[in-house]
Amino acid sequence: MLPTRMNLLRPLDRSLLVNGLRLHALDWGGDGRPPLLLLHGFTGHAHAWDTLSIALQPHFHVYALDARGHGDSDPAETYTAAAAFDDISGVVDQLGLTAFVLVGLSMGGRNAMYFASKRPDRVRQLVVIDIGPELSARAMAPSAGPPEPDTWESIEQAAQHLFRANPYPGIHYYRWVVSHSLRTRPDGALVWKWHPNVKERRAPSDVDWWTVVRAITPPTLVLRGEKSHVLERDVAERMAKELPRGRFVEIPRAVHTLHEDNPEAVLAALGDFLGF
Repeated sequence: MLPTRMNLLRPLDRSLLVNGLRLHALDWGGDGRPPLLLLHGFTGHAHAWDTLSIALQPHFHVYALDARGHGDSDPAETYTAAAAFDDISGVVDQLGLTAFVLVGLSMGGRNAMYFASKRPDRVRQLVVIDIGPELSARAMAPSAGPPEPDTWESIEQAAQHLFRANPYPGIHYYRWVVSHSLRTRPDGALVWKWHPNVKERRAPSDVDWWTVVRAITPPTLVLRGEKSHVLERDVAERMAKELPRGRFVEIPRAVHTLHEDNPEAVLAALGDFLGF
């Protein structure tokens, strides 16, 4: 049993059985503090939130979830907002989270929006990071960068690949986060931790996301990267207006993974919105 408000030097690994899947979550401790749940983006993982979790730990009991098929969670047959809703519902029920702050990036942001629209009684405040009801044309276009190899020779090779695509977080950050992002296959090759079927079985969305936005009643902060290729500014501004209790903040010197690109600006925006 953890002492109340105990600060952990590293997160506890939690394994939760939900809908027949074993889902992995990081628990940063802090019983007695308001709970806060972090949802990562597509092909991401819970450890991508580590540096933000450390900054939030004095104020919240922070949890970060590996979505199905990502990180150390089991793969699944399908990947939809409805399936994510069931997973999140099971996780928060098992963790005993009743009124919590929900923060989601990209895919995690849409899953957070969907959950908050269906269970507003459980969400105290919502933060949606660089995603909206509409994706930009740039996000839908094929990548202009060099093709990604199927396997990696080293952490350094993968880190340099990410750094070339977006230098804002810095190569030292990428070296660290990639060390949590790769796994060793039985043949010894290094591959990303996300399961290949997250791309093969990702179902097209039939959700009316503007209807979802209008159904979100908890106070909601929309964060957009100044140079985002996913969320256009006019969509973010309209989103904040159509949210019953919406607010919009644009983060400078940032593309898509805002908490990695400009962590201090994101932390300042969160502090203002969440009151810490």
